[in-house]
Amino acid sequence: MDTIHVTRANKGEHWLVVTDVTTIKASARDTSAELLVLEVTVPPGGGPRVLHRHEYSEVLLFKEGVFEVSTSNEGFELSALEVGAGDTVSIPAMAWHNFKNVGARPGRFIAVHSPPVMEGFMHEIGHQIDDPHNPPEPGPPPSEEQIRRMMGIIGKYMEVLPPEKVRS
Repeated sequence: MDTIHVTRANKGEHWLVVTDVTTIKASARDTSAELLVLEVTVPPGGGPRVLHRHEYSEVLLFKEGVFEVSTSNEGFELSALEVGAGDTVSIPAMAWHNFKNVGARPGRFIAVHSPPVMEGFMHEIGHQIDDPHNPPEPGPPPSEEQIRRMMGIIGKYMEVLPPEKVRS
């Protein structure tokens, strides 16, 4: 690729990943397969439910809202910190982490992944949507079969820390 790519405000490929609206602002094809840049809008209480880690690094640049970012050390002792607009969190490869919107309003951040592995994850587990400002209402809880399918997909892209291993 020898040309620049521009994604305008409110444009991009929009995906609903569980409850979070994720917009691809720069994909692997736009960055010589080096980066993935996402804009993520998370409803109150939203975010990954469990600690996870993966073989790529990511940086989260918080734009709106109040989030709790959790991590675990080698002894699986949990620690958490509150972050908000203007804060940046750098997550090295293989660091246990998650985030949760602990505010009363939707929160938003920019995520930069290197390499762009998460793009495949979003395509497999998410649902493409047309309007990121009006995502569909959540459906019924997933069936056991749907949960097994999702865990299989998740396992291809990241490792999940079983909640019973986490110590407060």
